[in-house]
Amino acid sequence: MGLLPTKKNTGIAMGPTGSSLFKDPVWCFVEIIQPPTHTGTEKGSLSFLSPLHLHSKLRRSLPSRSISSTPEAAMVSAHTIRTVVGVIGNVTAGALVLSPVPTFYGIWKNKKVEQYSAVPYLAALLNSMMWLLYALPTVQPHNMLIMTMSGVGLVIELIYIAIFLAYSVGAARRRVLLILVAVVAFAATVAALVLNLAHTHTLRSMVVGILCVIVETGMYAAPLAVMKMVIQTKSVEYMPLFLSLATLACGISWTAYALIKFDIYIIIPNVLGVMFTVVQMILYAIYYKSTQQILEARKGKTSQIP
Repeated sequence: MGLLPTKKNTGIAMGPTGSSLFKDPVWCFVEIIQPPTHTGTEKGSLSFLSPLHLHSKLRRSLPSRSISSTPEAAMVSAHTIRTVVGVIGNVTAGALVLSPVPTFYGIWKNKKVEQYSAVPYLAALLNSMMWLLYALPTVQPHNMLIMTMSGVGLVIELIYIAIFLAYSVGAARRRVLLILVAVVAFAATVAALVLNLAHTHTLRSMVVGILCVIVETGMYAAPLAVMKMVIQTKSVEYMPLFLSLATLACGISWTAYALIKFDIYIIIPNVLGVMFTVVQMILYAIYYKSTQQILEARKGKTSQIP
């Protein structure tokens, strides 16, 4: 039994001058019901419904859809989860970027860089520049959390490199300065070419994304040399646990972030980073006891020197 007007079987009683029936409870709806008969004739009957009764029947006749099942609500929920995961990723990335602070405190205190190398921090600077470019609204929109992470990382890496330049001398300082100029020039050239020659978000994000994958994968693979030394010396002395944990948490966070709204350029380097870091953790578990033995033996030898 339909409640909406049709051409044949339904009419609605109207008040004078077309007054609203819902505003005037005196009026009622009249539904003319015409069931089919075997003889081909039709007999009509009248059904009088009050406005409240009709409103209730209309609500029951509409398809029920919960708010949470609508695509809009699902998108909002996914966006909220992705934002939370991105904030966690920013926190873990911040911990990772700040992990060398004790090293640079020692450089500042001793007024010399000793045997430390600036190359990892120059590579991290290039990585931050590439991801900052990738997260620009003109390249890959809706990645504000990547932009904030990259921007903060860029500033911190510049501070580290400035400390290196301040306390290095001679050829070492010139080498750091030359690499710094090359890194900045490369990033500026990529940005200029992409923004001027690529005219779609898809093309821009593809070009910059591939470069981000290459640079960040290289950064995550850098500890492979340290892992080789761990295996040779059977010591994890120069593979700090905190740094490995921060790297693992950062990789997991950004992998989850990219999976919620699929982004292959974020997924590839972070999945590889998680794999490399898991190997580091396994090595740490294997050689932790032997490391303690080596440190105790070294301490014993030191105490025997008069």
